[in-house]
Amino acid sequence: MGQHPANYFSEIDNTLAGQLAEKFGTPVFIMDKRGLLQRYYDLHAAVTQRYKHSMIAVSYKTNFLKGILALLHGVGAHAEVVSGVEYAVAKEIRLPHQRIVFNGPMKTRSELLMAINDNALINCDHEDEIDLIEQIAKDQRKVVPIGLRIYFREAQSSWSRFGFQVDSALSDTATEALIRRIRVSPNLHLAGLHAHIGTNIRDVQHFSRLGKYLSSFASLLKARFNIELDWIDVGGGLAGISPRKDENREVPYELPDAHEYADAIITPLLGYINSLTKPPLLIFEPGRTLFEASGGLLTRVIGRRSVTAGKSQALILDAGMNALSTCYLYDFPIRNFADNSDYVLTRLLGPTCNQADQLHTPIVMPSLNIDDLLLFYGVGSYCMAFSYSFIRFRPGVIIWHGDTFSEWIRHPETLSSNAMIGHVPESFARMNV
Repeated sequence: MGQHPANYFSEIDNTLAGQLAEKFGTPVFIMDKRGLLQRYYDLHAAVTQRYKHSMIAVSYKTNFLKGILALLHGVGAHAEVVSGVEYAVAKEIRLPHQRIVFNGPMKTRSELLMAINDNALINCDHEDEIDLIEQIAKDQRKVVPIGLRIYFREAQSSWSRFGFQVDSALSDTATEALIRRIRVSPNLHLAGLHAHIGTNIRDVQHFSRLGKYLSSFASLLKARFNIELDWIDVGGGLAGISPRKDENREVPYELPDAHEYADAIITPLLGYINSLTKPPLLIFEPGRTLFEASGGLLTRVIGRRSVTAGKSQALILDAGMNALSTCYLYDFPIRNFADNSDYVLTRLLGPTCNQADQLHTPIVMPSLNIDDLLLFYGVGSYCMAFSYSFIRFRPGVIIWHGDTFSEWIRHPETLSSNAMIGHVPESFARMNV
């Protein structure tokens, strides 16, 4: 299963790695433009071939880089945002014909007003948010369409941190009261449903069950309340390639097949969709499965710890948990460029003064020397967004166009560009020490 080879950076050999390190320095994140676009095209084709009114809305939180997002918007992707900050970025870089899907548990009055005026798709997380939208709509003398983020009581794997608990049979009194509360408002229109069942899911049967629950629930909304939905947002959650540490897996996964995923989630919904007078929009929000495989981190060995009888090595790298901030959870795949066959058990340590700064479960790999390069890949999701300044500044990011052409999309952080360290107040500067 999967459409690409397991090693997504196989074209970067020792020569090209050295050239990139020489031009851009290390550590440096790398985004593979061709791999990213191919995964987007695969996902888009898979969903639209099965249901033409499908939309790919890219998860901004997964990789919050303007250059990457602009690239995807340029080929037709829409935006899925979960904060006012992300919304502002989407407005700045998106193309005029594209839609913003506004999710998340915190939306301020001013942000909601902007979204309403922009005709964005708003999925509500809690009751107070519904009340706030109703107030704004009343002030604006509008009827505002809203979606509800829901999770199903009978789905044991559902995330329950966000949204409204419902049952697919619509038998719960609280669920019915929520629907009726929206129905009686002259300023609200229940237009959509949103569900997001988790993260890094490999078994597509979870998505098939989600489709069945959504179909049952939406069909009952139509039968009992005569509500025909304008959109159904199935969220994201499809897996990438990096193994979790608790899986004890030595090789990366292949990407889940986009067509199997599309079949699993769309097929159960078609019965409901075909019963409507107007076909609804079906929204997909890929994040990890879109970005992860196309991200790498080039780092070099800057020190070695004692080796016991030549049977192990401990290498200190110039990138650590400040760059690969989810390394505590995932064993990211690694490429090395050594040409020797002397394999030993290896610990990979970051440069920060933190006992936990270890980038991988101990792994057997060739003996390496100072300045040898390593390439972690499968790091395109969250690592670039979560990277932070701790002892070392966060790395820059380049986009690799293939062959030898690469360019900056985020410059490395410097003392003058780092906002975390703050500034010295003027009153302190006047003090006599």
